[in-house]
Amino acid sequence: MASPDSSPHDLDHDSQTPKQEEISTSPWAITSPLIPDPSVPPTLAITNNSRINRPLATHSSLSPSSYTAYLRHVQYGTYHSLPSCLLALDFTFRFPTASTSRFSSAEITLTFTHTTSPSKPSLPSASPSYDPIISNFAPVSIIGPPQARTNSNTFEIAAPLTLFDTPFGLGPSVGVTPRWAKETTKMEEGQAELHGYLAQDDDHDEGANSVAWDMAENPVSKGGIFRSFRGVVLLTLPRPGEPFWMKVEVKPVMKFSLDPKRWLAQRLIGKRDDPILLDGKTGLGNSVCHGFEAFDAEDFPWDAVLKGPGQLGET
Repeated sequence: MASPDSSPHDLDHDSQTPKQEEISTSPWAITSPLIPDPSVPPTLAITNNSRINRPLATHSSLSPSSYTAYLRHVQYGTYHSLPSCLLALDFTFRFPTASTSRFSSAEITLTFTHTTSPSKPSLPSASPSYDPIISNFAPVSIIGPPQARTNSNTFEIAAPLTLFDTPFGLGPSVGVTPRWAKETTKMEEGQAELHGYLAQDDDHDEGANSVAWDMAENPVSKGGIFRSFRGVVLLTLPRPGEPFWMKVEVKPVMKFSLDPKRWLAQRLIGKRDDPILLDGKTGLGNSVCHGFEAFDAEDFPWDAVLKGPGQLGET
């Protein structure tokens, strides 16, 4: 359920469209990127309109699959005595089970920059040194349960022999085709995976201002990526009390085996969603956590922050 201050357009329009990896118009699959129709206008994006802590970070759908990111928790305090901000977001992926419309992989990136103007998200930060620095994040890695599959392959050679005379003068023999075959059986095992890392660049040599997660399906069962997870980020704020942006980008890859003409007619190029504005002082989320100021306190209720995702509308 969206927040009352969410725009009615937030849930109705696509912001980023999944990449298409495999397309087939026959039983023989080919791999090709889709080329959007330039005559089709881009889809509408989520606009922030100076809102603070916008709940819907990003959303996109290409029926029957979709993805959504929700901002669940915002808290200001200290970490190792430095001004800090604790954030939690829920990411959800919807797709049919064992379908060619599943998400086979995805890349998620959160980027934080100092706000030059709260009403103009496109304006760059005045200086990289003003941008928030990522002190910690979770999860670093998630490995799904292993799933095994047995593959059997038969290698066979058939070598026909020409007719030849028998040694007993009985005339030519019938054709003979000797065969040699060998069957090999091997067990394949795979796991769905999620891995997080700091996304460093040369401009932020004193600390990364981006974090990314890479997701991949189990290559054996091919059941799609994890359907949901909660990402938690702890920031150090060089300019405490001042607003900053959080840009949320989700880039999934979808498996297709459909007529590409249908997808060429879709609105495949979408405007990017506005980043979320955080004002450096307004909190959001679990009230139990907001009773603590130091995030490195021994009794800080990390379980309350890390658990999730919950039902829509929950924090």
